[in-house]
Amino acid sequence: MSAEYVLIQARDSKEAYRINYADLQSTFEVNMQLNSNYEVSFTLTYTTDYANAFNAAKPKAWVLYDGEWYVIQQTDMQLNDQGLLELKITATDALLDKMKNCRIDNREPTEDSPDQSGGASSGSSQQQQPGEVVKRTDEKQTYSLDDRMHKFIDGNDQGIGYELHGNFPNVADEIENTSLYEWLNNHLKDYSAYYIPSGNTVKIYDLPNLQHQTGRVFRYLHNTTNAEVQTEDVNIVNDCEVYGGKMEKDITVGGSDPNGPTEPVNGDWGPVAKTAAALVGEKLSDSDINLIKAQINLESSGREDVTGGDDGLSDGPAIGLMQFKQGTFNYYCRPPYTNIRKGLHQLVALMNIPNWRHQITGHSGWSPHGAPISKATIVVQNTGGGWGWPFPSVGEGSFTSGQLFGVHAGNGRPNNFHDGLDFGSIDHPGNEVHAIHGGKVTISRAWGSGGVNWYLVIQDSTGLNVEYQEAFGSSNNITVNVGDEIHTGQVIGYRTTNHLHIGITRHSFPEAFNHWASNDGTWLDPQAMIKNGGSGSSDSNSTFTTKQTYYSLHYHYHNEESVKRYGLHRGKVIKMDSIYDMDALQAYVDATVQHDPPTTLSLKDFFESDFAIGDVWKVIVPEMSLNLDMTLMGIKWKPFSPDKKTSELSFNNTGLTMKSVINVIYHDIHRINTNVAQINTLGSIGGRYEEHFNQIYTGMAASDEGFLTQSQAEAIKKFTNGED
Repeated sequence: MSAEYVLIQARDSKEAYRINYADLQSTFEVNMQLNSNYEVSFTLTYTTDYANAFNAAKPKAWVLYDGEWYVIQQTDMQLNDQGLLELKITATDALLDKMKNCRIDNREPTEDSPDQSGGASSGSSQQQQPGEVVKRTDEKQTYSLDDRMHKFIDGNDQGIGYELHGNFPNVADEIENTSLYEWLNNHLKDYSAYYIPSGNTVKIYDLPNLQHQTGRVFRYLHNTTNAEVQTEDVNIVNDCEVYGGKMEKDITVGGSDPNGPTEPVNGDWGPVAKTAAALVGEKLSDSDINLIKAQINLESSGREDVTGGDDGLSDGPAIGLMQFKQGTFNYYCRPPYTNIRKGLHQLVALMNIPNWRHQITGHSGWSPHGAPISKATIVVQNTGGGWGWPFPSVGEGSFTSGQLFGVHAGNGRPNNFHDGLDFGSIDHPGNEVHAIHGGKVTISRAWGSGGVNWYLVIQDSTGLNVEYQEAFGSSNNITVNVGDEIHTGQVIGYRTTNHLHIGITRHSFPEAFNHWASNDGTWLDPQAMIKNGGSGSSDSNSTFTTKQTYYSLHYHYHNEESVKRYGLHRGKVIKMDSIYDMDALQAYVDATVQHDPPTTLSLKDFFESDFAIGDVWKVIVPEMSLNLDMTLMGIKWKPFSPDKKTSELSFNNTGLTMKSVINVIYHDIHRINTNVAQINTLGSIGGRYEEHFNQIYTGMAASDEGFLTQSQAEAIKKFTNGED
């Protein structure tokens, strides 16, 4: 690491001028910090002999040092104490400016090449077929580092090339509106990589190829008296749960409705069992339903809030429809169905038990066992259009001919035609009116003549109108406002009369009321629409989809060696939604979990100059029982200074981002600073620890004064010099 001269060349000149060697000896400094700084700085003093060099030192002029070109980025002119004009200069490696000129930017639309959207579409939407669809929710396109570099380098006009040394993972890193310089600084850490500029070549290394095993050993007080060792073990993690590969499963079934009854219909829990089956993706036969009903009758006589005995056990009483114990219910229930005193919730938990059909008999008690099938949150999607019943506790219920839609002889209406469906307070009890279909409220608290009374209309995205009338004795009984977005099942008002009339049409209001007595296609059959997912035809097969989300990868991270050294330190759960390969997930965790305390070493006023970025030294600090390998990450030195005691070296064993906490101090080694912030890093370097590490001291109780006696100092001197 030496050079005999430094040259400056102005941008507009072909002449290069040598810098005064006296200026080099007193001020020239090189600062190399891996993945961060690649610069030189110096001060020029104006003299007649070196006027050309002084005058050439303009912003963006070139500086040649040790075969590498630098570009002046900053100048500061001032008078020194002797009244001479000085120019302070900082120059960065010339390759960095060229890297900034290698850009990838998104194309913006112009008149000749506009963005386009819209266009005609053809065909009809198809209803999802029964079955399971599994997909990765967070899968991203991954790229090799070579691929990313090719995008910048291929065809560039800066003459830049690159070299890759080592093995690098594939990473989901997109490139847009950025320069090569910015991208490397922001994303190279994702590849656990390090770059060094060399002429017009960006040289990129993984850690093993960056490191040089030097065989050098540093013992404190042997090579230097100005050193700092920092260590911190507050946030060590050596035990945690790891999840990866987030998945989504759509379970589509036909027939059963997840928006169906949630309470028994006239004491019959069969319809509720069908609702539970639709929620979890089960298909129930008649014998399955009879088995469930028999077990319900045996356990609770159909009472969902009953509390039973405790069987003489300490886990509390049996509760509810299926007489679950609370802990057992918590184990098998699936959110959001987590209320033990709700029959539907207990039936969902029942169907989350493996082989549940063989665990209940209908004639004897039962004891649930086996791991739950899933603990994923249930999200209901109705692929038939999102329809439900206005009184969910009853479901479809029953109707007389006079309540039904359409033409029915003797119903007493003109043309024997009824333009809607009536839900009576006797056959469909309950006062809360639930939306049978989602959409936006277009009319609310309007008054209709001829017995319509107060009514509201909800229109979906296709223009279909659902109208609710004759149920509201006052406008205050309607609880939604124009413009509200409504979802299926939401309470929209309260019935205070003897029935609710629902009409469905694509005509506008109040024009549609003019067709109340005409079977001309203006009005649609609400019963068929609800049952068949909006098709309006009983010939259509309605399907319903339950969405499950879960992680496809899971393992327990445990570093036994770290546990032996530092004790057990459990950390929070690690979740990486976008990693779907177990090897990649484990590699990520191994690289990011800080299972060893970060240790840094900074040396100031170092006597030697034979060193390079990536050098590996063995560092021995007896007072801290440290004996480990550390990698040289930063160098500052004055190569022209006659006093060779000018180098500052920064080592660490935990990765590149620890560089920010390496602060060189000006005291002897017995000043130990332990206040180091914990930083996790993907590009972890790691250290090869040897003996003594189970007795780390993170502070010194003795004062600086008189810490070592003369005899102790002599003994240490002999030891570090290998004399003892």
